[in-house]
Amino acid sequence: MKKIVFILALFLLITPLSAQVTFGVKAGAGFSSLVQRRDGQLKSGGRFGYSVAGIADIRLYHRVSLRPELAFTSQGGSFYTQMEEDFPEDHNSHYYSIQIPLNVMYTFTYEDVKFGVGGGPALDIPLWGYAKVDGHHHDMSFGSKTTDNLKAIDLGVNVGINIEYHKFFFSVNSFCGVLNMSPLKKLGEPSLYQNNVTFSVGYMFRR
Repeated sequence: MKKIVFILALFLLITPLSAQVTFGVKAGAGFSSLVQRRDGQLKSGGRFGYSVAGIADIRLYHRVSLRPELAFTSQGGSFYTQMEEDFPEDHNSHYYSIQIPLNVMYTFTYEDVKFGVGGGPALDIPLWGYAKVDGHHHDMSFGSKTTDNLKAIDLGVNVGINIEYHKFFFSVNSFCGVLNMSPLKKLGEPSLYQNNVTFSVGYMFRR
Protein backbone atom coordinates (compact mmCIF):
# COMPACT_ATOMS: atom_id res chain seq x y z
CA MET A 1 0.00 0.00 0.00
CA LYS A 2 2.83 2.42 0.81
CA LYS A 3 4.31 1.82 -2.66
CA ILE A 4 0.96 2.62 -4.30
CA VAL A 5 0.59 5.88 -2.37
CA PHE A 6 4.20 6.85 -3.16
CA ILE A 7 3.73 6.23 -6.89
CA LEU A 8 0.51 8.25 -6.94
CA ALA A 9 2.13 11.15 -5.09
CA LEU A 10 5.17 11.10 -7.39
CA PHE A 11 2.94 11.07 -10.47
CA LEU A 12 0.92 14.04 -9.22
CA LEU A 13 4.12 15.99 -8.56
CA ILE A 14 5.79 15.27 -11.91
CA THR A 15 2.82 15.56 -14.29
CA PRO A 16 2.09 19.29 -13.65
CA LEU A 17 5.60 20.14 -14.89
CA SER A 18 4.62 19.24 -18.46
CA ALA A 19 0.88 19.94 -18.56
CA GLN A 20 -1.66 22.67 -18.04
CA VAL A 21 -3.00 22.23 -14.51
CA THR A 22 -5.91 23.82 -12.67
CA PHE A 23 -6.61 23.20 -8.98
CA GLY A 24 -9.90 23.22 -7.15
CA VAL A 25 -11.75 22.29 -3.97
CA LYS A 26 -15.13 20.76 -3.27
CA ALA A 27 -17.34 19.59 -0.40
CA GLY A 28 -20.57 17.70 -0.28
CA ALA A 29 -22.93 15.16 1.25
CA GLY A 30 -23.17 11.51 0.35
CA PHE A 31 -24.96 8.25 0.96
CA SER A 32 -22.86 5.11 1.45
CA SER A 33 -23.83 1.47 1.83
CA LEU A 34 -22.25 -1.91 2.48
CA VAL A 35 -23.70 -4.38 -0.02
CA GLN A 36 -23.86 -8.17 0.37
CA ARG A 37 -25.74 -11.01 -1.30
CA ARG A 38 -27.86 -13.02 1.12
CA ASP A 39 -30.30 -15.78 0.18
CA GLY A 40 -29.75 -15.06 -3.51
CA GLN A 41 -30.62 -11.35 -3.18
CA LEU A 42 -28.51 -8.19 -2.96
CA LYS A 43 -29.08 -6.49 0.37
CA SER A 44 -27.58 -3.27 1.66
CA GLY A 45 -27.70 -1.02 4.66
CA GLY A 46 -26.62 2.60 4.34
CA ARG A 47 -25.90 5.83 6.13
CA PHE A 48 -25.40 9.48 5.27
CA GLY A 49 -21.95 11.06 5.35
CA TYR A 50 -19.86 13.82 3.82
CA SER A 51 -16.72 14.44 1.80
CA VAL A 52 -14.20 17.27 1.33
CA ALA A 53 -11.61 17.10 -1.43
CA GLY A 54 -8.84 18.83 -3.31
CA ILE A 55 -8.77 18.47 -7.11
CA ALA A 56 -6.18 18.80 -9.86
CA ASP A 57 -7.42 19.09 -13.45
CA ILE A 58 -4.51 18.16 -15.74
CA ARG A 59 -5.16 18.87 -19.42
CA LEU A 60 -4.00 15.92 -21.56
CA TYR A 61 -5.42 16.48 -25.03
CA HIS A 62 -8.07 18.95 -26.24
CA ARG A 63 -11.19 18.12 -24.20
CA VAL A 64 -9.63 15.23 -22.29
CA SER A 65 -8.04 15.75 -18.88
CA LEU A 66 -6.85 13.72 -15.92
CA ARG A 67 -8.64 14.75 -12.73
CA PRO A 68 -7.13 13.16 -9.60
CA GLU A 69 -8.64 13.95 -6.21
CA LEU A 70 -7.59 13.65 -2.60
CA ALA A 71 -10.72 13.33 -0.47
CA PHE A 72 -11.50 12.91 3.22
CA THR A 73 -14.69 10.86 3.36
CA SER A 74 -17.19 9.76 6.00
CA GLN A 75 -18.85 6.48 5.02
CA GLY A 76 -19.97 3.05 6.19
CA GLY A 77 -23.18 1.04 6.29
CA SER A 78 -24.79 -1.98 7.89
CA PHE A 79 -24.61 -5.74 7.27
CA TYR A 80 -25.06 -9.13 8.91
CA THR A 81 -22.60 -11.86 9.83
CA GLN A 82 -23.69 -15.44 10.46
CA MET A 83 -21.74 -16.33 13.61
CA GLU A 84 -24.09 -19.15 14.56
CA GLU A 85 -26.89 -20.85 12.64
CA ASP A 86 -30.14 -18.85 12.89
CA PHE A 87 -28.40 -16.14 14.99
CA PRO A 88 -26.99 -13.47 12.65
CA GLU A 89 -25.23 -10.45 14.15
CA ASP A 90 -26.30 -6.98 13.06
CA HIS A 91 -23.32 -4.68 12.27
CA ASN A 92 -23.49 -0.93 11.70
CA SER A 93 -20.17 0.64 10.65
CA HIS A 94 -19.24 4.33 10.60
CA TYR A 95 -15.71 5.18 9.54
CA TYR A 96 -13.50 7.81 7.90
CA SER A 97 -11.11 7.25 5.02
CA ILE A 98 -8.82 8.87 2.48
CA GLN A 99 -10.12 8.33 -1.03
CA ILE A 100 -7.97 8.89 -4.15
CA PRO A 101 -9.88 8.71 -7.44
CA LEU A 102 -7.95 9.01 -10.73
CA ASN A 103 -10.62 10.10 -13.19
CA VAL A 104 -10.21 10.67 -16.91
CA MET A 105 -12.64 13.50 -17.76
CA TYR A 106 -14.13 14.48 -21.11
CA THR A 107 -15.37 18.09 -21.09
CA PHE A 108 -17.44 20.04 -23.58
CA THR A 109 -18.85 23.57 -23.46
CA TYR A 110 -22.36 24.79 -24.23
CA GLU A 111 -22.52 28.60 -24.16
CA ASP A 112 -20.99 29.52 -20.74
CA VAL A 113 -21.45 26.12 -19.12
CA LYS A 114 -18.81 23.35 -19.03
CA PHE A 115 -20.12 19.77 -18.89
CA GLY A 116 -17.85 16.87 -17.94
CA VAL A 117 -18.24 13.10 -17.72
CA GLY A 118 -15.59 10.68 -16.61
CA GLY A 119 -14.41 7.84 -14.51
CA GLY A 120 -11.47 5.75 -13.44
CA PRO A 121 -9.95 3.66 -10.67
CA ALA A 122 -10.03 4.77 -7.05
CA LEU A 123 -8.07 3.85 -3.94
CA ASP A 124 -9.77 3.96 -0.52
CA ILE A 125 -7.72 3.83 2.70
CA PRO A 126 -9.77 3.55 5.94
CA LEU A 127 -8.39 5.57 8.86
CA TRP A 128 -10.56 5.15 11.96
CA GLY A 129 -14.15 4.51 12.96
CA TYR A 130 -16.47 2.44 15.09
CA ALA A 131 -18.82 -0.51 14.64
CA LYS A 132 -22.09 -1.02 16.46
CA VAL A 133 -22.68 -4.77 16.82
CA ASP A 134 -26.05 -5.79 18.25
CA GLY A 135 -26.21 -2.51 20.14
CA HIS A 136 -22.62 -2.54 21.45
CA HIS A 137 -20.00 -0.06 20.19
CA HIS A 138 -16.46 -1.14 19.24
CA ASP A 139 -13.58 0.87 17.81
CA MET A 140 -12.65 -0.51 14.40
CA SER A 141 -9.15 -1.87 13.74
CA PHE A 142 -8.88 -2.14 9.95
CA GLY A 143 -7.15 -5.27 8.76
CA SER A 144 -7.81 -7.12 12.02
CA LYS A 145 -9.42 -10.50 11.32
CA THR A 146 -12.51 -10.10 13.47
CA THR A 147 -16.12 -9.61 12.41
CA ASP A 148 -16.21 -6.11 13.96
CA ASN A 149 -13.81 -4.74 11.35
CA LEU A 150 -13.17 -4.30 7.62
CA LYS A 151 -10.09 -4.79 5.48
CA ALA A 152 -7.33 -2.17 5.53
CA ILE A 153 -7.63 -1.08 1.89
CA ASP A 154 -10.27 -0.96 -0.81
CA LEU A 155 -10.10 -0.52 -4.57
CA GLY A 156 -12.99 0.61 -6.70
CA VAL A 157 -14.32 2.26 -9.81
CA ASN A 158 -15.32 5.91 -9.68
CA VAL A 159 -17.70 7.51 -12.22
CA GLY A 160 -19.16 10.99 -12.23
CA ILE A 161 -20.55 14.04 -13.96
CA ASN A 162 -19.52 17.67 -13.53
CA ILE A 163 -21.30 20.95 -14.42
CA GLU A 164 -19.22 24.14 -14.15
CA TYR A 165 -20.32 27.75 -14.52
CA HIS A 166 -17.94 30.68 -13.97
CA LYS A 167 -15.47 28.60 -11.92
CA PHE A 168 -18.17 27.18 -9.62
CA PHE A 169 -19.32 23.61 -10.22
CA PHE A 170 -21.70 20.90 -9.12
CA SER A 171 -20.71 17.23 -9.33
CA VAL A 172 -22.14 13.78 -8.69
CA ASN A 173 -19.70 10.91 -8.13
CA SER A 174 -20.24 7.24 -7.41
CA PHE A 175 -17.63 4.91 -5.90
CA CYS A 176 -18.20 1.17 -6.37
CA GLY A 177 -15.82 -1.03 -4.40
CA VAL A 178 -14.56 -4.18 -6.08
CA LEU A 179 -12.74 -5.83 -3.14
CA ASN A 180 -14.47 -7.98 -0.56
CA MET A 181 -14.16 -5.86 2.61
CA SER A 182 -15.06 -8.68 4.99
CA PRO A 183 -11.90 -9.60 6.98
CA LEU A 184 -13.11 -13.19 7.49
CA LYS A 185 -14.07 -15.56 4.69
CA LYS A 186 -16.08 -18.32 6.30
CA LEU A 187 -17.93 -21.01 4.41
CA GLY A 188 -21.23 -19.57 3.24
CA GLU A 189 -20.49 -16.02 4.43
CA PRO A 190 -21.42 -13.48 1.71
CA SER A 191 -18.92 -11.02 0.26
CA LEU A 192 -19.17 -7.39 1.37
CA TYR A 193 -18.62 -4.31 -0.83
CA GLN A 194 -18.50 -0.59 -0.03
CA ASN A 195 -20.41 1.78 -2.33
CA ASN A 196 -21.18 5.48 -2.07
CA VAL A 197 -22.73 8.36 -4.01
CA THR A 198 -21.63 11.94 -3.27
CA PHE A 199 -23.21 15.25 -4.31
CA SER A 200 -20.73 18.14 -4.13
CA VAL A 201 -20.30 21.83 -4.90
CA GLY A 202 -16.89 23.31 -5.55
CA TYR A 203 -14.69 25.99 -7.03
CA MET A 204 -11.90 25.80 -9.65
CA PHE A 205 -9.04 28.31 -9.39
CA ARG A 206 -8.99 29.13 -13.08
CA ARG A 207 -7.39 32.30 -14.43
